[in-house]
Amino acid sequence: MNKALLLYMVGPSLWAASVCQPCHPSQTEAYLRSPMGNAIGAPKPGPQTSFTHEKSKTRFAILNRDGQARHQIERSGITATYPLSYQIGSGNHASGFLVRLGEWLFESPVARYNRLDLWDVAPGYEAMTHPDFNRRVTGDCLSCHSSGPIESLQPISCEQCHGPSRQHLQAPARHNIRNPVRLSVADRDAICEQCHLNGEARIPNPPGSPQSHSIAVYDRPRDDLRVVSHVEQLALSECARQSQGRLWCGSCHQPHGPAINIDAQCLSCHTTALPASHQDYKRCVSCHMPKRDAVDGGHTAFTDHRIQRRPSVPSTKTPLRLRLWRDVSDPALRERNLGLASILAGERDGSPALINEGYRRLAAVFSQWPRDPDVLSSLGMVLFLKDQKKDALKLLEAAVQQRPKGAELHEKLALVKRADSNLQGAIESLEQSIALDPGRESAYFFLAECQATPAARQQVLNRLLKVFPQSLLAREALQRSTRP
Repeated sequence: MNKALLLYMVGPSLWAASVCQPCHPSQTEAYLRSPMGNAIGAPKPGPQTSFTHEKSKTRFAILNRDGQARHQIERSGITATYPLSYQIGSGNHASGFLVRLGEWLFESPVARYNRLDLWDVAPGYEAMTHPDFNRRVTGDCLSCHSSGPIESLQPISCEQCHGPSRQHLQAPARHNIRNPVRLSVADRDAICEQCHLNGEARIPNPPGSPQSHSIAVYDRPRDDLRVVSHVEQLALSECARQSQGRLWCGSCHQPHGPAINIDAQCLSCHTTALPASHQDYKRCVSCHMPKRDAVDGGHTAFTDHRIQRRPSVPSTKTPLRLRLWRDVSDPALRERNLGLASILAGERDGSPALINEGYRRLAAVFSQWPRDPDVLSSLGMVLFLKDQKKDALKLLEAAVQQRPKGAELHEKLALVKRADSNLQGAIESLEQSIALDPGRESAYFFLAECQATPAARQQVLNRLLKVFPQSLLAREALQRSTRP
């Protein structure tokens, strides 16, 4: 094995710094200073401070003990302290933090908003009445912030954009490494879309499909700005639509090279003389790509990539509908994915219209997907919402048969069983869910609700505390259960 391959196998960060650098020194150094090169790393101990989250009356403290950064949470006289395992984010806007609990990683409810020099709750925790260290970090989250195994996460590697490198390391050549600028427009843009296009729903495709998932977006712009919507915004711009694929993320963003003069990029297309009103303005983006508050970004503002001539007025005449970002050739697969996405977005946004549309789409192609656990469970949960418990039960049982190791499906089945007055069946399904995923907190609390006596409920909560000994939610529930 040659030295390059040996270094590559040690870890992505060492690969980027030691393997790519001999051939690409300036690009590698720039990458390691970029947001991608600093997407995740060891937490940096800093000054100790604290704040109170007024919505929940929860006190958070940022501690530094023996050189180890920690976050502490206190509510109702109960306290928990967690050492930090990772700091995520480049720090340009904000920094988040991860803690390791057993075999899982969880997001800290505390974030630092660097530009405001402010500590506060992390995005998504603002309205919580009982925040805790219980938001599990999934593979989808980690894939955009890190590389490497979950036991030893590293910053995003060069392979994220340039593809598998083994052959290139053995015999460096243009044909065995991926350069985005030499790809088709769709394949080039798909590289950025991995992390910069969240959409309204990501739907896993069934086995055997050419793509791993489909992304669904609304059929017209949302009025609010979200953090991970850059690609979608740019595609809506008149500039991108008129450029015939020439305008893309790489037109303005350079991950491993000198900064791009964005105004020069604008003027390369807008070659006619600017109106008199523009003569005193030197930065196009200050007006046409302003910073806006992101609804899911906490105390941060992000660039609006729609490149609007004038602020748009959202249309309220017709309801929002979903479309697939990239169409699929199979009509039945298209309807499946749009149906699943409509139900998912409808449940999240409280939209009966989207839920009903999703149900109609899935029902129309059900004969094509009679053993698809995602289709079965989605249809089942819609029927459950419509109070058709018997039919919902059949579909959820069929979904579990197709995906017996799906802990989330067993928990959904338990919900339907309990509503159908089968309490013992619900308990059995919840026990199965916990056996498959011992860290599934929601299943423990649901199981506790199903118990007939306070002592039995306490026993379930104590089981949860064996997995997560510092859980504030479990200790608060135990505290309530022992009150006279």
